[in-house]
Amino acid sequence: MIEAKNLYFKYDEEFVLKGINIKIKEGCFTAIIGANGSGKTTLAKHFNSLLTPTKGNVLVDGIDTRKDEFDSRKKVGFVFQNFEDQLIHSIVEEDVAFGLENLEWSNNIIKKTVEQTLDKLKIKNLAKRNVNMLSLGQKQMVALAGVLAMNPMYIVFDEPTTMLDAKNKNNIMGVIRDLNIKNKITIILVTNVLDDLKYADRVIILKDGSVLYDGKKYKLNKRIMDKAGLNDK
Repeated sequence: MIEAKNLYFKYDEEFVLKGINIKIKEGCFTAIIGANGSGKTTLAKHFNSLLTPTKGNVLVDGIDTRKDEFDSRKKVGFVFQNFEDQLIHSIVEEDVAFGLENLEWSNNIIKKTVEQTLDKLKIKNLAKRNVNMLSLGQKQMVALAGVLAMNPMYIVFDEPTTMLDAKNKNNIMGVIRDLNIKNKITIILVTNVLDDLKYADRVIILKDGSVLYDGKKYKLNKRIMDKAGLNDK
């Protein structure tokens, strides 16, 4: 479980997260939504210690991110909105192996893990390809493969459909759904695309750095969405 306890965070002197108290249980599919500037990406970055609280705590399976960034980060993968920034090596299989090499795994285990991960995402045919020659959708899948190879219990996706065309949007959301259903990975989806909510079990809405709504998606109504500054068009 990921738990935020009275979480406050500020950039310079301005608090952008204010008293966040949430629990994300294993196996669920949680969407975090909110208008631009609501704090949703800032909150998500706390889940794998990219940021740590100014006040309060974030616990990942009981590990306090302020005290142990390394171990908490191993449990939570993060696929950035600008996923191209996550691609380090020019060859796909080398890029997917990068994180495993940093953990000093043996070459045989790394090779097997990379092959299994690419196969799981149905991109084994890209293994020898140059990353720079891939489409945006393919690059995103390679970035995800690098995260998935680390065998995280939780994966955060930061606005994964923003840069993609309709076909690739449907593809990545289908992959994310399958990771949750078939692989039992807890998914945390940061989005402002209301159509993406159909995949989620639970919705957290942020407004001005605070939780406006936390509950089942079917209980959302126009009053809540209007208050959040979100319009379902």
